[in-house]
Order: sequence, then structure tokens, then C-alpha cells
Amino acid sequence: MDNISGLRSLMAAAQDGSLSAAARRLNITQPAVSQQIAALEQLYGVELVVRGRNGVRLTEAGQIAATHAEQVLAQLAQMNEAMFALQSSEEGRLSVACPSLIAQTVLVPVLADLRRIYPKLRIDLKASDQIQDFAKNPYDLEIRACRIGPAEGSIRKLAEIEQVLIASPAYLDRTGRPKNLDDLAKLDYVQYKDDPDEKFLPLANGGQAPITIAFAAQMPDLMLHAVQNQLGIAALPRFFVHTQLEAGVIEEVLPAYPIATKQLFLVRAPGTLGKSRRVAIFTDRLVAELAAAPGFQLVSGLRGAVPVPSLR
Repeated sequence: MDNISGLRSLMAAAQDGSLSAAARRLNITQPAVSQQIAALEQLYGVELVVRGRNGVRLTEAGQIAATHAEQVLAQLAQMNEAMFALQSSEEGRLSVACPSLIAQTVLVPVLADLRRIYPKLRIDLKASDQIQDFAKNPYDLEIRACRIGPAEGSIRKLAEIEQVLIASPAYLDRTGRPKNLDDLAKLDYVQYKDDPDEKFLPLANGGQAPITIAFAAQMPDLMLHAVQNQLGIAALPRFFVHTQLEAGVIEEVLPAYPIATKQLFLVRAPGTLGKSRRVAIFTDRLVAELAAAPGFQLVSGLRGAVPVPSLR
């Protein structure tokens, strides 16, 4: 059997939570996804997923398989990019869409270095918090910080983004520092944008913490400004607030109960093999920046490389 196809189906089902969603992402039929996973189960003699009315979930064996599958597929993607990069040019355009916060922070030194080292590489950047539809918006790459959903193209996980719950020391002096998760409900919570379904704070251990939403802010820097002005607590990425934490301007709330991480993905549009060298140059420099920044945990086996050397 084709183990790679089976691993892709297993990972897609695990990430999307259903066989039908996995099939849409992989552009194959649902029976094909089911058959590929079943073939893996037969090969190893264990059950990898539990199928139910509400979708699928991984068994203990499935979690082990998915962990290794993630590494195998990441290494395969790197090999494919390296091989196709040998046949393509570093010169020309590469269009990239990414979340605004990533664009304003992580990508600034990346773009500056690439401009200096590869002056004939033109990167067109769109900063947007909206998930891109490749059919409507013809971008070559999208950096996506979220739980991945069905998408065209190849999807590669880069890292976990650590989230921290923060507050102003003066605010906590006034309201009292929480001693347990239930105490969080007594504090005002500054929400990112306006999500009426957000009633709990997801935790790294799979649990939830109660929150009392005071108001919503449309941008992370507005959330940080609200926290610094003693308006409540907020959950923000560590890479964004590490300077303020180091300076003591803000402090971490209940660090013994870490918040669930977000995932960082690189989604590559179909039909971009001719830009493989440009993609490799950009990806390697991005990974190097993520490896150096606080609050990013790179996927196992993903290297923080220096920029790909020029062929000039």
C-alpha cells in the first residue's frame, strides 16, 4: 500500500475531526480516506481512529502514529522543496498572505534580510487576519495561525505558538491575584475581536477556565494597551509580549495553568512548483526567525536554516 497517502489521510482526519472534511482537504473521496486509514490499521494491527456520529478521534495508537506522521510528512515536504528548488529560479515574484501580527513582528527582519541577500526576489505581502481562498486570491503562500481547516494546496505545520494570560501588576494589586482557575471569572477579560461563543479559556491540558468578557478589541496591540491601562486580563502570544513581561510592565497570570497553544501553518497554493526555489528561500529564513524568537516551538525535525545560498 501507499503508506504516505495513508499518513496524509490520518493527519487530515486528526486535524479536521472528520473523514468528510479530510476528504475535502485532500481532494479525494471520503471512502478513499477511510480505506487508506483502514489499510494503515491493518498493516500495524491496531485501531488508529474511533469513528462516531460526531466525527473521528485518535486512539492512543493513532496519536503515536500521527506524531510520527507529522515528522515524516514534514521531512518529505522539505525534500520535495529542495529537489524542485534545484530546477527553479530565485528571481521573480512570490506573494505571501499572513496574519497582521506576524507581518508586523516576525516578518520584518525576514523581509529585510531577503531583500539584502536576494535583490531580484520580489515578495508581495498581504497582512490580513482572514483565511485566504486561493481560488479568489491568487497568493503563492499563506501563513496561518489557527486550527487548520480544509484548504487547497499543501499544508505544512511549522510551530506551536505559546499563548500567555497577562495583566497589569497594578490591576492585580487592585483586584487581587487569582489563586485558582475559578478566580479568573472575577476578573475582566479583554477579548480578541468579538466572538459570542467564547465563554471559556482553553487550557493546554484540554480543560477550560471560566472568563468574564468585559469588552472586545480588534487588534492585539489594542488588547495590550488595554491591559497596560488596567482594564483587565488578556491572552496574547508570548512572542508579542515578552519584552513587556521581561520589563515587569505586565505579569503572567496563573503560569501554573498554561493556555492552549495556537498552531502555525504554511499553506502553499497549487501550481507553484515553478517557484520552489523562492518558496524554499522564504521558508528557510522564516523558520530561522521562528527558531530565534521566544514563544515558538518548532515542529520536530524542522530546521532553523540560514537562507538558501544564491546561485548567482
